[in-house]
Amino acid sequence: MRQFTTPDQTAQLIELGFEKPKSIASVEPIYGMGGISVAKAYTIGELIEMLPEVLAPSNDADLEMPLSISTDSFMWTVEYDGGCFSPYEAASNELIDALYDMIVKLKEEGVI
Repeated sequence: MRQFTTPDQTAQLIELGFEKPKSIASVEPIYGMGGISVAKAYTIGELIEMLPEVLAPSNDADLEMPLSISTDSFMWTVEYDGGCFSPYEAASNELIDALYDMIVKLKEEGVI
């Protein structure tokens, strides 16, 4: 299971206006210069913190959709469970990718 976003995912989230990641994904030496290169990326925990615990659609104030993260043998699912319908759902074989997809979807739709 991957623990960090990819460089492209990290750049996309920063471009969308999220605070830069705090976690160090890798440290590599810079040969010939005596320094190090530090790559930062978002962790699973940082992505979960970006998501609201509950969504309440503006067209139905009585409906609250709690965040749900689940898995079966093959797939992780991140969704806001609205009972018989779920307008916000993302799935991937990597939890971090499903979380990333949900964050991008909610941001692009103006929910967060």
